[in-house]
Amino acid sequence: MDQEIWFQKYRILSLLGRGGTAKVYLAEHIKLNSYRAIKCISKNHPLYELQRNEALILKNLKHSCIPIIYDIEEDEEGSYIVEQYLEGVTLKDYVSAKGTIREDIILNFAIQLCDLIHYLHSTNRPILYVDLKPDNIILSGMILKLIDFGSAIYQDELSKQQDYFGTKGYAAPELYHHKQIDERCDVYGIGMLLYYMSTGLTIGKDNAGIDNIDQIGNCSKQLKSVINHCLKFNPTQRYASVAQLNKQLSAIKEKNRLPFESSQSLTIAIAGAQPRIGVTHLAFRLCNYFIQQKRRCLYLEVNSSGCVWSMKNCYENVKVAEGICKIEGIPMLQNSQKGQVDTSDFQIVIKDFGKLTKENLAEFLSAELKFLVLGAKDWELKFTEQVLNMVAEYKDIAYLFNFMNGRQFQQAMNSMERKNSYRIPYEPDPFARITEKNGFELFYELTRPWKKVGLRMKVSALLQRRRGCHET
Repeated sequence: MDQEIWFQKYRILSLLGRGGTAKVYLAEHIKLNSYRAIKCISKNHPLYELQRNEALILKNLKHSCIPIIYDIEEDEEGSYIVEQYLEGVTLKDYVSAKGTIREDIILNFAIQLCDLIHYLHSTNRPILYVDLKPDNIILSGMILKLIDFGSAIYQDELSKQQDYFGTKGYAAPELYHHKQIDERCDVYGIGMLLYYMSTGLTIGKDNAGIDNIDQIGNCSKQLKSVINHCLKFNPTQRYASVAQLNKQLSAIKEKNRLPFESSQSLTIAIAGAQPRIGVTHLAFRLCNYFIQQKRRCLYLEVNSSGCVWSMKNCYENVKVAEGICKIEGIPMLQNSQKGQVDTSDFQIVIKDFGKLTKENLAEFLSAELKFLVLGAKDWELKFTEQVLNMVAEYKDIAYLFNFMNGRQFQQAMNSMERKNSYRIPYEPDPFARITEKNGFELFYELTRPWKKVGLRMKVSALLQRRRGCHET
């Protein structure tokens, strides 16, 4: 590019980054008074032709997740790609700062990425990206942008390509062994990014040593299954296309969709058929579940037990801010301050009604999700029958049985007339981390979206047997 013309058009402001084959500068377009990123690829580098290939690929691509390419120039020293300057952070920095990401955000990013990679695979000359890694993704707000197409290759040129360039630990195994590749190598790359976002773990150079996703991470069993499917060593065992992967991720997103927008609040009401049936214990555990999912959740005491006041005076290092005290990581508001404190900042408010009565029934029924804790011991049955008669006409209540084993639960189910009923897994510590063994599946099922006719809940005999149908 002629130097005089170069300086007439752009003013170089700073060096943004330096890679193995190129430098990226921040520049200002003088006439338009706007920023540009200029990638300079030196002809002296042995991989110049490979990097020049990036410019040739990018010039014909147009997608919302690819930076806009304004200009491509070449001179005696090298090639120059002038593209949109993106303000944001890399996915690597984003995950490093947060540790792990909420599943809804993971799905949002992954679906955007699938749409982009599917676009690359579907162009007139299909393109394989090959080198998906968190360093090559910039988050501009919540919009994903894929940069650095230096390793991308046209699929019809694969037979001519002797070496593929991918980052060990993220790229598909077949790239290391000089085997024929296809779009399933990008399926693997998306799987590694899903793994990284779900666990927060930095992938080593030898990806054979990564931990089993089933044993780590806070993501749902469904997402773990997708990740495992993507990361099969044999490409024939992976999803055949990114479109298939996108379909699976979209299905999980739909199942996980909570019945409220992020700017609104979801109210969950929990009450019991009698005192001391485990309502507060369950409320704390449900709060923990949402907090683990990175949701802003508040425990609201709607009974006269004085539980929050007692805990505040018993626990050490309790922080109180604007009337809300934080105990064992859970924001709590005691009954005496209900209505006096602004709770609009919380996405989820869990109301603990204690015992359900005629006096608090209307407020209980006004919640979006309603959970009623019942007992089935001989001395508890009269209370259970009374409260069931009280709510008999309402079809959108979930009934939870506490303090019973699997066999006892099956007996109780016989008298529930196909109501939405569940057994609460035993966990003595209300502040314990929620895992698949002590309630994750139950809470996931209870908080799934519902149809107009009521909560989408089903009683699974297999699930109950797995939870200990034959416990003593």
